[in-house]
Amino acid sequence: MTRTRRNRVRRRLVRAVIAGSLIAVGVGLGAFNDWWVALFFGIPLVFAGIAISPRASRVSELPEFRRATSPDAAQVEVEALTRSSLTADDLQPTMITATINPSNDTAYRARWITSMTKGNFQSLTDTPFTTLPPDALPPRDQADTPEFDDQPGRWALVYPAVTLVVAGALLFGVAGGWHVDGPSLSGFDSAIGSDDESSDEEDATSLVDQHRRMLDAIVEYVGPPGLRNVLQLNYQIDSPSASARVFDPATGGARSINIGDGYSNSSVVPNTERANKTFDAAAIDPDVLGSLAGQMTSAVRPFASDADLARVTIARPGPDEPALIRGTIDGGKEISRDFEVQARPDGAVAEFFDPADFQVAFDVARRAMAAAGIPVDTPVIDEFVIRGIADNTGGIDASAVQSSGGVLVDYTMPNRSGDVVVVPGLFPVVTDRPGRNRPDGFAFDATSPELFDAVRNDAMERGAIPDYDRGAVTIEMSDPPFFDEIPFAIRIDIANSDTAKGLYAPDGRFIKQGHY
Repeated sequence: MTRTRRNRVRRRLVRAVIAGSLIAVGVGLGAFNDWWVALFFGIPLVFAGIAISPRASRVSELPEFRRATSPDAAQVEVEALTRSSLTADDLQPTMITATINPSNDTAYRARWITSMTKGNFQSLTDTPFTTLPPDALPPRDQADTPEFDDQPGRWALVYPAVTLVVAGALLFGVAGGWHVDGPSLSGFDSAIGSDDESSDEEDATSLVDQHRRMLDAIVEYVGPPGLRNVLQLNYQIDSPSASARVFDPATGGARSINIGDGYSNSSVVPNTERANKTFDAAAIDPDVLGSLAGQMTSAVRPFASDADLARVTIARPGPDEPALIRGTIDGGKEISRDFEVQARPDGAVAEFFDPADFQVAFDVARRAMAAAGIPVDTPVIDEFVIRGIADNTGGIDASAVQSSGGVLVDYTMPNRSGDVVVVPGLFPVVTDRPGRNRPDGFAFDATSPELFDAVRNDAMERGAIPDYDRGAVTIEMSDPPFFDEIPFAIRIDIANSDTAKGLYAPDGRFIKQGHY
């Protein structure tokens, strides 16, 4: 082994040892400490170790051909060159057959393999005379003729083995000594955000991009007036595909416009909707629409931690009604249903709440009644229903919240009657009917969250309902059918269990099992 090669081997062994040490320290710090230690120290150290670790290649163990200019350089007359060009790399293994004329020594003929650039190969092909430094001369007595198959040789495998041995010895030799006592950054976790926030930012970007491209597509296929005649916009968050339906005021028909990843198309489709269902798509600011993506999802996450925005639809819910932005939220792995969250083009987002939290449900009902002009201290309420949104929530009577969950207040006043419905994620809906004879109702203030909680606790105890089903509740105060002992009663159902169905007096006193 020549001195040059011995030096190269030593340098690479040192690099292999250092690489193994860096990898071990990086893995140890990352595995036994908080995430921020892994992020800021562990991962960079591992990458640094991999970067400096000697890697095996066809030329990694070959000396690189270089000409000499020193006075003691040996004269070399090249007789043959064989270049192995299996790749497009500049450096390639090259076999040289030449006569060596060392300074002050006898000439000899040798054959050896070196790594040679294309430039040097071409130069030697044109002019087969060169010089070599004394420490790069091939041996005078060669036992075996070198072959291309000899490369990269055993040393190319020794270096990675050294790296692995050093990394393993250091990592497992230190054992439990990798933990570093430092400040906890649990508060910092929430300050810098999470994977959910990153996902929300991606959803917002996707929504903004789709909306802008859709506005351009509508102008392309229908012209600028088409923006004011949009019937519906549909955006898929995890897909580049989106669609729109645009009303044609000249024919009463409609045109479907679709966009996707690198394509768009348009076609005439059947239509029964008219101009009173159209809205101005250009009035919906893309940036405002994007900001709504995170707000919609964040509203649902306190109830469903894995919630994620699946699609967004924009349309008028009815003729001449304001356009609504409706986000469909996937409840995640633990929730079997999707949720809807509504928003308006001005950025207002409907409140999403858990009706099973009676304090919240009562507050929501009280605010909705005040907005509708329904007094809370006057006996005008015929029925007050709260239905939870858990998967196994049962029902009592058919109502506007029997599928969605939420709050229902049915009222009768001297000049009007109707109901107020507040579904989680949707704006309150107030229905008015012409006035009629008012039966004796009850005042909203006659009941309370504390009373409903007391009834639920009693029903859960009687029915042996586990605490994790506490949110699967339907409770209402009304005039129950087939029961004339008292004008109003509280009925409850928990987890759709017969043992937890009960009828209670307005003061919370248990009357009997069952709803009637």
